[in-house]
Amino acid sequence: MNRNRNIHRSQRECNKGFSTLEVLLVMFVSLVIAAFAMPGFDQARRALRISGDGRDLNGAINQAKLLAAADFTRARVYFDLGANTANTFHVDVWNKANGCWQVVGDLNNPCLVPGVSPVQYLSPGVSLGFAGVGAPPPNTQAIPIQQAPKCFGPKGVAVGWVSTTACIVFSSRGLPIDPANGTPARNDAVYITDNTQVYSVTVGATGISQVWATSAKGNANWYRK
Repeated sequence: MNRNRNIHRSQRECNKGFSTLEVLLVMFVSLVIAAFAMPGFDQARRALRISGDGRDLNGAINQAKLLAAADFTRARVYFDLGANTANTFHVDVWNKANGCWQVVGDLNNPCLVPGVSPVQYLSPGVSLGFAGVGAPPPNTQAIPIQQAPKCFGPKGVAVGWVSTTACIVFSSRGLPIDPANGTPARNDAVYITDNTQVYSVTVGATGISQVWATSAKGNANWYRK
């Protein structure tokens, strides 16, 4: 009889579950852990976003270089600093038949149509710029730091410069050139920032690109990615 009573008592105690105090204690500990983890998570997310954009820009630059050589024409990467759709970029090829720049992947327009032709956006929180950094990566651009030269409009030189843009242009030999006169370019670069880090993709005279990074604050201690 006593043994059966003890068994029933044990079963009732097992079915009681957690007390309110125990649940509140677990919730409190979980919130404390989450509070410590959130800053690290945000930092990792920012780092992944800007590093991914750096790789995308480098990929676009190499795509333009290969297209120029493959199609025996000029190609460029067009960076919008605020002309139409800020913080976007796209790859263009010179359409010889129509005498204009055509966005790669634009199946509806034989020539670039600002605000209509497809563009690629930078990640949220990332913008074209170099924050407070004042010096370019070593052995690349001359001081002061600057984005690549401005772009010409859809019809090229005939239209003139487009303000608040930057373009890295390649010749039919896959070499970087000055968009104004076609002479070789030695120090093209594009910069992006999330106000914590600054990334740069530089293009040397031979067309080789490199990805760099530095802190947006303090001295420009660039390192290769």
